[in-house]
Amino acid sequence: MDPAALRRFYISQIEDDFMPYWQKFVDEEQGGILNCINNQGDELLSHNKFTWSQGRWLWVLGRLHDLSKQGLFPKLSQQTLERWMAGTYRFLTEKSIGEDQVCCYLLTRSGERLVDERTGRYDASIYADCFALIGMAQYVKTMGLLSEAGRVEALYKSIVRRIEANDFLTEPYPIPEGYRIHGIPMILTNTVQEYILMRQRLGLDASEEIAYARGKADFILDTLADGRGHIREFVLDAPGAETRMLDRHINPGHTLEDAWFLLEFYGAFGGLKERLEQISRIAKTTFALGWDTGHGGLLRFVDIEGGRPRGESRHSAYEDLMEDTWDMKLWWPHSEILYLFPLLYKLTGDPAMDAIYRCCHSYVFNTFPNRELGEWTQIRRRDGTPEQKLVALPVKDPFHILRDYIKLVELTAGWDR
Repeated sequence: MDPAALRRFYISQIEDDFMPYWQKFVDEEQGGILNCINNQGDELLSHNKFTWSQGRWLWVLGRLHDLSKQGLFPKLSQQTLERWMAGTYRFLTEKSIGEDQVCCYLLTRSGERLVDERTGRYDASIYADCFALIGMAQYVKTMGLLSEAGRVEALYKSIVRRIEANDFLTEPYPIPEGYRIHGIPMILTNTVQEYILMRQRLGLDASEEIAYARGKADFILDTLADGRGHIREFVLDAPGAETRMLDRHINPGHTLEDAWFLLEFYGAFGGLKERLEQISRIAKTTFALGWDTGHGGLLRFVDIEGGRPRGESRHSAYEDLMEDTWDMKLWWPHSEILYLFPLLYKLTGDPAMDAIYRCCHSYVFNTFPNRELGEWTQIRRRDGTPEQKLVALPVKDPFHILRDYIKLVELTAGWDR
């Protein structure tokens, strides 16, 4: 693995393809990004704005600004990034977050709050709040805005309060009754880490937040990890027969994304030495289980014994999603594995991690890029052909790919440190 060559490659991807593509959709007038775009990436379908995406975009801008100041992105204008950040931050803080410190899920272009049709509520997903928080924390950290730290803290405390009181929704896929899910401790591990990094750069104490996030990370590895190299997406609140599709399935992309969340958290705040072997095993096992040996790429959902998810379905929204899309190839898991395995190779020196990365890189860059537009066709069928079916939110999200490219630039820039 040649860190310098990787760095040059991913810098070019960002500077020459992805940022030129996304700058066409920046809302200079109202702030934020317009990203209700078709899967091919060539048609804007709506001017509505999901808070989820606005927070993610703000994180990307802040991280690019940090690296631009280090000279890693000479083609990007720091002034432009600052203008886009300010507009997105303003949209989030003035339009999305209410006086109750709860985020609205969906808004119009100008920021009018829209009620979620299925739930009848504005706050249809706690994930929207988490993504708003990581974006706001990154912006405040990047710009050194100590005066804004209290605003970010208020949202953080609101998220924690609602999570611990079990007073939240998770649209578009509600949590089935009687289950705890991987997604909540997973997103909190990463979200709280971003908030901690903001506090630390501003010179604020973060010991309480570190302990809180550590509890979520430990829960994943001590409770959701089954000792066989899998992380369960759903576990029953009370012991019982595990006969449902929910009980038996694995989400390979989710597990592999979380693997680097955990590596980064324990690496930053202690415990990596004790956890590295376990996380490495989870990554290898999950990759082997999820990789489609016939066509290449990661299957979206698999049974714990491999192949199509099996077991009883009660036709919850999530179970219907599994049955309908289990063999699709989605963009975001494939960007996550591009970052995870070089990170594991750096940490372990295991040549198997390098081999997995090379396999992934070959598949990804022969399958997903739309070379005419400079972005990816996000959703593919099992054989790699484009698919127009909606699989989550009706958006093309400026996050997973850019986030992992950014992290690869950071990783390779610090390879010898």
